Amino acid sequence: MKIVILFILILNCLLVQAQEKDVIYYNEIHQNIDKKEFLKYKNTLEYFDIYFENDSIITGLLVRKKNLGKLNKQVFYQLKKNLNLEENYKKDLIVIIYYPGRDNCNEKDTKSGWNVFDRDYLKNLNKIGSNSNHWIYKTDEDLKYYHPKKVDWRKDKNQLIEKTFFKYHYPCFSFVVIDNQGNYISSFGEFGKHKVWDISSELANKQKLQPTSVKRK
Repeated sequence: MKIVILFILILNCLLVQAQEKDVIYYNEIHQNIDKKEFLKYKNTLEYFDIYFENDSIITGLLVRKKNLGKLNKQVFYQLKKNLNLEENYKKDLIVIIYYPGRDNCNEKDTKSGWNVFDRDYLKNLNKIGSNSNHWIYKTDEDLKYYHPKKVDWRKDKNQLIEKTFFKYHYPCFSFVVIDNQGNYISSFGEFGKHKVWDISSELANKQKLQPTSVKRK
């Protein structure tokens, strides 16, 4: 009985300590903001929140779901090399579906019914533009539920893709679409095939609108 009482007291102490932890909040560019502003942006469609915890502090970080950027030549070369693509790769798009490992969002015990595994996913992606689609994982825990016999999951070599596009463990899955000039749009967190198609179309259309150089006679 004394052991049970002692256990309850220790548990209560730990819970009190956890409740007393300071919480600090940051926006997507790592500027300190107050809780009110944090919650304001958190509850929009543009952002979600992730948290980091140590012995004394909990840090809340706002994450923008959709991000645009451009790779420099060296990083773009290394990326193509890691994906086994030729240096002068000329297709319109590179699409990467990224699995960060098991979390509360993607934990499963049966085969996934996620619609990116539907037959029309790649079919419609090919209609948007010529592309190379890649399935990349950080850790293979629970990957067996995401159709490894149907798609070619490959490990992120040297964590290049993680370091370049997915610096934190964003919940569920994430993806990035890159054009043949190194311009990219990444999307963090839960998504479906229609979002991949939409972002691929957006990037492909931007590429078509870019002015082409004309040789002078």
